[in-house]
Amino acid sequence: MNASSLRAGATRARRRLAVAAAVVAGAVVVSGCSASHYQRVSCSSHSRQSIFVLVAQAVPSATLMPCANPLPGGWSVGGFEVRSGLTRFWLDSDRAGARAAEVRLTGSCDVAGATQLPSTSRGWPPVQRYEAPAARQPPATVRYYRFTGGCVTYRLTFSRQSAPALFDQADQFLGFTTRSRYVNGVRKKQGLTLCGAGAPPCRG
Repeated sequence: MNASSLRAGATRARRRLAVAAAVVAGAVVVSGCSASHYQRVSCSSHSRQSIFVLVAQAVPSATLMPCANPLPGGWSVGGFEVRSGLTRFWLDSDRAGARAAEVRLTGSCDVAGATQLPSTSRGWPPVQRYEAPAARQPPATVRYYRFTGGCVTYRLTFSRQSAPALFDQADQFLGFTTRSRYVNGVRKKQGLTLCGAGAPPCRG
């Protein structure tokens, strides 16, 4: 490869990074139910993972990123948003209505007054689970999942008491994927290096 080709390749790489940075610095908001939305945030989907690369850079300190486990009939992904410092997606229910469940990833969250829950084994890396007092936002249920570099807030518009069957379903929706998976994937497939957890520190 000659010097001209190397310079052209470097220019393309810089452009790709600039585009990704511009998208994350602004906001990506997609609403409206569709099967493709579930594929984008699915824990098991391998075909449409570009959204997770944006998520990885939106909250670069987070070592884990939230995703959606298989949804039963009556549930669908309503939309998702990615912007600097925040990523979230929400689920619609034909029984509990639009945005019946919302998953929100940030760099940290305040768990003051929340009750720590027992750990659970669902194939996740270690996370600390908390639940906000029921009296704080009745009849909603709010749980926090804390881990190195980040926190996920999982909010349901109902509680175990008000809708036990829906609660049991929603209790299985939230999953996690590791950020390192996408850091390594971008490095291998595109020859680019993301900054943040599992990579060089982000500047600024």
